[in-house]
Amino acid sequence: MGTKADIPEVDYEKKSSRCCTSTRSCILLIIFGTVGIISGAVVMDIVYDKILEVIVYDMMHLTPSSMIYPEWAEPSIPLTSKFYFWEVTNPDEVFNGGKPALIEKGPYAYDLFVRRDNISNNDNGTISSIPVYTYVFNREKSIGPDTDRFLGVNMPMTSTAYMMRDAPRFIRESMSVVLEELNETMFIDLSVADLLWGYDEPLFKMIHDLFPIEGVDEQFGFLLGYNGTDMNGLFTVYDGKDDVSMLNRIDNWKGKTTVDFWFTDEANMMNGTDGMMWHPFIKKDEKVLDLFHPDFCRTMPYVFEEDETFKGIPMRRYALSPYAYANGSTYPPNEGFCKDDTCAPNGIQRMDPCRFGSPMGMSNPHFLYADPSLSEEIIGLNPDEEKHKNYFLLEPYMGMPYVMRQRLQINMFLRDVQGIKQMGDVRTMYIPAIWFAQEVDVPDNVIKSYELGFQVTALIVEIIKYIMIVGGALMVLAGTTITIVKYYRRTQANQPPYQPINC
Repeated sequence: MGTKADIPEVDYEKKSSRCCTSTRSCILLIIFGTVGIISGAVVMDIVYDKILEVIVYDMMHLTPSSMIYPEWAEPSIPLTSKFYFWEVTNPDEVFNGGKPALIEKGPYAYDLFVRRDNISNNDNGTISSIPVYTYVFNREKSIGPDTDRFLGVNMPMTSTAYMMRDAPRFIRESMSVVLEELNETMFIDLSVADLLWGYDEPLFKMIHDLFPIEGVDEQFGFLLGYNGTDMNGLFTVYDGKDDVSMLNRIDNWKGKTTVDFWFTDEANMMNGTDGMMWHPFIKKDEKVLDLFHPDFCRTMPYVFEEDETFKGIPMRRYALSPYAYANGSTYPPNEGFCKDDTCAPNGIQRMDPCRFGSPMGMSNPHFLYADPSLSEEIIGLNPDEEKHKNYFLLEPYMGMPYVMRQRLQINMFLRDVQGIKQMGDVRTMYIPAIWFAQEVDVPDNVIKSYELGFQVTALIVEIIKYIMIVGGALMVLAGTTITIVKYYRRTQANQPPYQPINC
């Protein structure tokens, strides 16, 4: 039988102190584990955004040390310009007041190479350069050689007739005699190369000899003087180094911060970028992105349509705004783009002020989205969103377009001019002359670079995230288990010792 002397005494106060210390450690383990879980589940998403910001901000500024600078200075991404011409199949009927029956001829494709000359970084956070565009004919992407010929509207002659519309009758009749001597007619047979790069125009030569006008050459061509030259002039844009939200935004063109073609300050504003890139981290609430290019003579607004993917990469689709070619009665801010008889129906914008008074108008190809009255005057149009819509797909992290379809149609305003017999009894209308598409599709090697840069970064962060979650969970589990075990042992130790009953 046991006696009291046989039973060891327990120092409960000391044991309690050891258990208390162990419990504190376990609680700290649980707290650190919980923090790890929360950090992995929530904080790492924020960390990923910050890591991404650091990477993108380091890339996206136009200084010689940035990764994007060489691509901006001389893009390696393939660019293609495709041209489509409208052949008039019934010139005699049109001369006598009938509707023109047109046939679309194209595409005639040119590989487009861009480089920037005379680059200079300025002290005010801007960078200046002269973009030079070089076109090389691509027979494989074209329906025929650029020597193909067709009958189209004679834009120099019809422009001259239009400009004489309000002159005294004897002057108009005298001009008609001159036009006859020069063998000028309403329609002219030319090749693709003639229409794009220029042909000798007798009327322009005569005008040039009599009244030399700056910008008016002896030749005429849609891209006359633009192949491999600095005709686009000096562009100055923000480099984005100090404020990335200003990246590539136009500061001035040819030393001017606005154009002076139009009739209101709003219409003359130069907003946005040249379309090569916008600022990084395009936000969901940025519903309109502006693009300015000298060929348009104005800022063009592109509106957000939808989110989509391109080769697995999230994109945002922006399309030319439905109100871009609306007249002032439909969209009041556009009132500044026309005046008096230069206002056109919805869907076409006159360009007279920036084309030496020539009554040209720009629109979507085939009068897509335009007032039906425009297409009702023409036989042979077939508007199709897939083929004729103007849009781009923007990668929102870097603000760069991965797909671009810039599409524009040039139309000529025709009307009879009393005293100028070369215009006959032509009906009043807008006749399409040419439309073109500038196309960009980012190649697979750029896609792979994107995956390597952004997706690998995301994968690394994701791995760290799960390590923190799993590690935190193990810490919580370990702390909880140890606490339970310690608690169980302590309760067992605190129970009175067993004492046998003496009978």
